Amino acid sequence: MSEIYFKSASTPFARDAIHSGIEKIFEKVNRIEKGDIVAIKLHMGELGNNAYVRPFFVRKVVDMVKKCGGKPFITDTTTLYGGHRGNSIDYLYTASMHGFNISSMNCPIIIADGLLGRDEEIVQLGKEKIGVARAIIESDYLVAISHFKGHGMTGFGGAIKNVGMGCCSKAGKAWQHSTSKPKHDKNKCIMCKKCLTFCPAGAIYEASREIFIDYEKCRGCGACTVLCEQGCFYLDETNELQRRVAIACKAVIQKFGEKVSFINFLIDITPRCDCCSFPDKPILNDIGILSSNDAVAIDKASYDLVCHYAGKDIFYEIHKIDGKIQLIEGEKIGVGKMEYKLIHL
Repeated sequence: MSEIYFKSASTPFARDAIHSGIEKIFEKVNRIEKGDIVAIKLHMGELGNNAYVRPFFVRKVVDMVKKCGGKPFITDTTTLYGGHRGNSIDYLYTASMHGFNISSMNCPIIIADGLLGRDEEIVQLGKEKIGVARAIIESDYLVAISHFKGHGMTGFGGAIKNVGMGCCSKAGKAWQHSTSKPKHDKNKCIMCKKCLTFCPAGAIYEASREIFIDYEKCRGCGACTVLCEQGCFYLDETNELQRRVAIACKAVIQKFGEKVSFINFLIDITPRCDCCSFPDKPILNDIGILSSNDAVAIDKASYDLVCHYAGKDIFYEIHKIDGKIQLIEGEKIGVGKMEYKLIHL
């Protein structure tokens, strides 16, 4: 049974309590040794998004890593689709706009898969070969800071998604997405034609005043399912995608052994992921922050807390996707265990 440390936001001045609580929950799961190069994996948000984990909180983690004698850098990888994070130049500009730079963080910001998302190490896991970002593999320690929220392709996203998808190169992401091809609901479509410009593969086209998808070109990246404001694009089946996300997470964390820590932020819990430039308003009040050394357990605890405070499985209600598949698969292949003990701090 894995231990999950929880600092509640149900207090006066909740954000201040969360900030001060970071030190307590991080100390419980910290295994950093002096001289360790520490990758602090963080999604810094698509340009315009306002729900990502705030620099104010992240800087606290950076300071604690340094206090332990570690050498931290904040990192993420380029996106499979376009947007403002498709290469490291655009991403670094976006990160700076969102408050993440060497001055504010007091550590470097490094895009782990290089300029165009091709800097990778191939990790063999069973019969699968997964492209993992080289800067992640070359680090001594991994701290995954994850914003727990809804997700249009996996139901919800937390530590498993942040590490599994977020630590991979473009090729590693493409392998995960290759099983999921979207469909288009013409009854919802208002023919705004924005999708014609944001599909990175150029797979969406117009004919006879209708929108179609060229599946020979489609990468399965899911950008259309996230970016369409009308919700016209959807996925019939996401179980295999979730399975592959869990496999990729295993490919990453097996390199680190016990030298990995997870922090989940259950604040600004939005229905969609931080890849959206329009994340919508939060669906719940802030719940708190959690820490663990087990990615499966911390996501299960996060999911349970959201369901408890919502009084229902709110992520399934929104997306009609069972996000627990990633937890089940993660436990099956040894990413972690779903059974946990919640310890209030």
